Amino acid sequence: MILGFKKKDASQASDEVDLDLVEDEDFEDEDPSEDDEDLDDLKDKGDEWVAFDLSRDWREDGPFDLDEVDLSADDEDVTRIDLGSLIITPEPDMALKLVVDPATHKVLHLVVENTPTSAVQVTVYAAPALPGYTGELRTTLIEESENMKSFDIVEGPFGTEVRRILTLTDDQGKKVVSTIRDWFIAGPRWVLGVRLLGEAALDIDGTGASANLKEFVHNIIVRRGDTAMAPGAVVPLTPKEN
Repeated sequence: MILGFKKKDASQASDEVDLDLVEDEDFEDEDPSEDDEDLDDLKDKGDEWVAFDLSRDWREDGPFDLDEVDLSADDEDVTRIDLGSLIITPEPDMALKLVVDPATHKVLHLVVENTPTSAVQVTVYAAPALPGYTGELRTTLIEESENMKSFDIVEGPFGTEVRRILTLTDDQGKKVVSTIRDWFIAGPRWVLGVRLLGEAALDIDGTGASANLKEFVHNIIVRRGDTAMAPGAVVPLTPKEN
């Protein structure tokens, strides 16, 4: 993890990283189906998992809020990319994509691929000042999941983790079963939603495909801003123009 931060205009970051734009509908689930778990059980255990999230500082090693870091201590070799609500430090072999809402043309998510079959999706959500909002986001995620075969709530590296098994449609129109892991990381008036996809979602012990993606998440800096937003609303990304 990069622990030194230097206050430098992140818009001067390297132009060599490809920021592709893709439509948000490309990431939507297709056909709804009944899930195998009882959502009432999740709600009954909600307080337990919220207490787990509040039991320690899961952001001790990052991700950080902009007010928590001093970018002036950054090493000159560190390349940061300013996406507005996110300041990121990708590795050279990572491919970056911005997911755009086709209706509003706002950039909602960042997708980072470290291999052709492994990726992480990052979203910034507005949150109340009071702690514990991660539990509401988790419940909403599961309740609104389509074509979900099953889900599980477990202890993860950033607090509570949601693991879902979904039936999706691939590029050839075939139905495939996919595992997805979600982390909700609470910061000051924001929650960082992190979704592991592909091989990274299957790397439960964190020593394979998900290892450098987890490190990437640790190095994220969130710039929430002062704009009033409803809890749960996505804070759009606003990439700096070169």
